[in-house]
Amino acid sequence: VARSQGMVEHPARFLLVAAMNPCPCGAGGTVGCRCAPGALARYQRRLSGPFVDRLDLVVRVDRPDPADLLDTGPSTPSAEVAERVAAVRARARERGVASNGALAGPDLDQHAPLDRAATEVLRAALAEGRLSARGLRRVRTVARTIRDLEDGGHELRAVDVLAALSLRMRLDGAGGLVHG
Repeated sequence: VARSQGMVEHPARFLLVAAMNPCPCGAGGTVGCRCAPGALARYQRRLSGPFVDRLDLVVRVDRPDPADLLDTGPSTPSAEVAERVAAVRARARERGVASNGALAGPDLDQHAPLDRAATEVLRAALAEGRLSARGLRRVRTVARTIRDLEDGGHELRAVDVLAALSLRMRLDGAGGLVHG
């Protein structure tokens, strides 16, 4: 925190989970939306690009189809999901960090190396402006987690990186969210 008397650092390690409506009325993208033209872009411009760039995962969750709300189809039991998450966290602890999100610098290079195809995917995303240097680290740590959830293989593959990129929306020039 910077003030006129000086600067103070307060260490903080936290998990931010946030949500926002697609537009001011909350019905954006549906026939029920009553917002004036341009309201969506103005509303989404309230988020700054640098703020969104600091988030590991940014996804759009569309309104479910009413018929799906009562569907009791098969799903993965919570205990099974918890077991998989515990295994991924154990792998991270073996790497000397509490979670893959804490990997940085040489540790990231050692524990999340990229195969040739993954490197090319990231190189293209950087060249096209779909990914920043800050975002690069975040995509790699998410890809590391995706690979750990799958099979724990050492090298990150293009499929892992593409999956991580698909979980990272960014602001377009008009302030709207688009896939990175």
